[in-house]
Amino acid sequence: MKSSNLAKLLIAGLAFTLSNLGAQNSEILDSYIRTGLESNLALRQQQLDLNKAQEAIRQSRALFYPTLQFNANYTRATGGRSIDIPVGDLLNPVYSTLNLITQTNAFPTISNENVQFLPDDFHETKIKVAYPLFNSDLRYNRQIKTQLYESKAAQKSAYEHELRYRITEAYLQYLQSLEAEKIWQHSRDVLVELRRFNESLVNNQVATKDIVATADYELSKADNELFKLQQTQQTARAYFNFLINRDLQSDITVDTSLLRGAAGNYETEEMIRQAFASRYEFNALSAGKNAAETAVKLNAANLRIPDFYIGAEAGFQGFGYKFNGEQSYALAQIGLSYDLFDAGMRKSKTQEARIEAEVIETRYQEVRQQIALEVIDASNSYAAAKHSYETTQSGLRAAEASFRIINNKYRANQALLIEYLDAQNRVTTAQLQVALALTDVLIREAALKKAAGM
Repeated sequence: MKSSNLAKLLIAGLAFTLSNLGAQNSEILDSYIRTGLESNLALRQQQLDLNKAQEAIRQSRALFYPTLQFNANYTRATGGRSIDIPVGDLLNPVYSTLNLITQTNAFPTISNENVQFLPDDFHETKIKVAYPLFNSDLRYNRQIKTQLYESKAAQKSAYEHELRYRITEAYLQYLQSLEAEKIWQHSRDVLVELRRFNESLVNNQVATKDIVATADYELSKADNELFKLQQTQQTARAYFNFLINRDLQSDITVDTSLLRGAAGNYETEEMIRQAFASRYEFNALSAGKNAAETAVKLNAANLRIPDFYIGAEAGFQGFGYKFNGEQSYALAQIGLSYDLFDAGMRKSKTQEARIEAEVIETRYQEVRQQIALEVIDASNSYAAAKHSYETTQSGLRAAEASFRIINNKYRANQALLIEYLDAQNRVTTAQLQVALALTDVLIREAALKKAAGM
């Protein structure tokens, strides 16, 4: 084998670094993100919470309409409390006197009565209608439910934005493990060729067997690194599939186009302004503050304005399950309700709502500072990652040039095996550093865009 074959095998492992830096749009990754947004279990839970908030709005609207109820009951009873009514003792002497006067028996003797309190053989069948003419609680309650829905919707959107980043990050980390595996596989191929070359030297009695044993030792280290990378890949694949709610062992389609393109340039101040305009956390806090302010209005209205309502009933009521004119009845009501004294409860609730609004306003200012800090940190990390990538590329070129020289010298019996292995290890390390730095740039760029709400 020609002396340049080892170097060609090693240099082949550098091909992925020759592309320009930066992530392009990927249809494959976009498809995975859409799958995650549709299937992620945590996002489903937030959607269910949002659905519950929507139902709460529907319920608050229903309170503005009249309610119509049909009620029917029939009672059979025995025992219980009773009352004695001495109607016989009271009327019989009078009746006796009247019979004597009239010389007739027109007035009979009657017995005392015992009446139980529980009605026996009694029924009530009616239709009832009620309608709130004015109730300030209903109007403000509907506004609060709507504002809480808006807050939950904004929270869900914020989680969707976070989920997009997490899926992108997990996908890039999976690609990173694949690139690292390629590097170690190329390194192993180099070591295999080195072993063959060393074995030929031993067979030709140019060198001793220790150089073959040394190559075998280096091969075992490469095999161990490949095994660990395979385990890392399985973990990365399982986490990615977890995010998009697929079987954890499902295969992942690789899109190497993400490793090509041009790195973006971002101004920190512009990204902060973008974050303030786009981050859904602000929408959630604003909606929560509006709900607290509406609660203040609700409690204040209760202090000033009474509630008015009207109602009506119509049906049948009486002993024996009958529906006739004697049992029919109808009634209408109009009412007013106002708490004259509640020991300061409403005032306290009003103050509590004001405090809650102030808490949210304070939280809003804190979140602005946190997000600005997040953008600055992400911007600095991105700049550092780009610089690191450029530095590792220079180191890789230097390691590659050094390896070419050492490889030729080793072939000419002008360098020691330890020098060759050291040069080869430097190239492998430089390759890994470039791969890690490249993926780190892409992840940091995604984190910066996430922080800016892009």
